[in-house]
Amino acid sequence: MHKAGAVFLLVAAAACGNNENTFYGSIGPSTITPFIAFDNVNSVISGRATLANPDGGIGSPAEVVIISDRPRLCSLLVQHPDYFRNPPEAYVALILFYPPNDHLGTFYPGRGGDEGAGGEIIGVDPAKVQATIDLTGNRVAPFPGLNAYPCCGYMSLRDWSEAPGGESAGSFSLYFGAPPQLNSTTAFPFYGQFKAAVCTTLDGTLLP
Repeated sequence: MHKAGAVFLLVAAAACGNNENTFYGSIGPSTITPFIAFDNVNSVISGRATLANPDGGIGSPAEVVIISDRPRLCSLLVQHPDYFRNPPEAYVALILFYPPNDHLGTFYPGRGGDEGAGGEIIGVDPAKVQATIDLTGNRVAPFPGLNAYPCCGYMSLRDWSEAPGGESAGSFSLYFGAPPQLNSTTAFPFYGQFKAAVCTTLDGTLLP
């Protein structure tokens, strides 16, 4: 099931802090990714970022919520718009993609009418970047959200803002798969709720 010595352990982990930002789920380390959990969340931001094309180039903008252990992530992404493709440091990030049409409600990845809904988890260990390049050809190896509706969960949005000082709020319960190069069939459940601070400079950030 596993390739290149990848080992995955599924345990539950809860983010400490207020009840508005609580996240559960974890993924054990592999040969190219670190242990991933969101029990030390320091940034929860939302706004419009730029998706990648299949060839890794610049794609279309999307409404996103980003949850990470890195503090001051909004400012950091201004300095490094390619942060999620060319990581300058260790981090974990959970990225939620919402349909880009500014409406609230519940979305099911893979369901007709909910195109654009989904998620992605990124974990970076600088000591494993070269191994990631050798195996995948890229510096990061995201865990993609599964979207074989109705198997793989939902995501909701009860408030969305792009105004300075605004907030976005919602919840999610999603399954994520391993990077395909690891040849793992394990599905990793993550769920939680968030209240994100609007990052007005997020547009232009490149997501893998």
